[in-house]
Amino acid sequence: MMPTAYGVFAAAGCVTAVLWLKRHREGIGVSENEFWAAMWALLIGGLIGAKALFVALGWQHFARGELDFWADFRVGFVFFGGLAGALIAGGAFAAVRRLDFGRGADYFAVALPLGHALGRVGCFFAGCCHGRDGHPVQLYEAFGLGLIALACRWILARVERGTSQRGDALRLYLMLYGGLRILLDPLAAVILFLSLAGMLVSARSLQIGPAVPVIAVTSVAANATTIVAGPLVLDQEAIVHLARATAGTRPARTPSARSWTAPETGIGEV
Repeated sequence: MMPTAYGVFAAAGCVTAVLWLKRHREGIGVSENEFWAAMWALLIGGLIGAKALFVALGWQHFARGELDFWADFRVGFVFFGGLAGALIAGGAFAAVRRLDFGRGADYFAVALPLGHALGRVGCFFAGCCHGRDGHPVQLYEAFGLGLIALACRWILARVERGTSQRGDALRLYLMLYGGLRILLDPLAAVILFLSLAGMLVSARSLQIGPAVPVIAVTSVAANATTIVAGPLVLDQEAIVHLARATAGTRPARTPSARSWTAPETGIGEV
């Protein structure tokens, strides 16, 4: 079976991020064994978070039998859920090992958008997560993520010199990526609106100093909710269609009463 363009770019993004982190292992302050244990913890936490948020927000498709959790596991992941899961897993790992979470998180803030940018290029070639009216939203986001990675690397250099506080790069990443999604989501084909609440929280996260960490995380959560939870926000019917298309000859469990069309490629990641 030949690898897909999406698979190649997604794998390249993961490898690039891990190798960049590996190169800066001493700066993160972990041993070789701790580094690889942390990578596994982040991977597992990210997968659980991404799938859990999708299931929580699309439970009705599972309840109607249109999606099967295990048979359709490869489709339907929410990026914000994965981010939250990875942060929780990273925080738990740091607490157990008595490590400085902020120290490692600043390096993560550079590696994540770097790998994510390559993954978005894969989305473009796969034809998923596309924009309306011919907008290559995937490439817009990839470019924006590249700029975010550069900005976070600049802040990380300041952290390493002691002129910025630990955690500043992560806080910058959360704010910039939340802002990027606010700019791009109205152009996305599967996004029909962004709530005013999500926009206000993200806007506030750029202005309030002492509360930035809490508000930045709240911004991510708010954007996740407004992007995927409301009526008409996420076209989850497209995910159901995709699951059926990738299932080969596996018959649909419950025929849909609605008539719709959806892309044949992609993994339903938002």
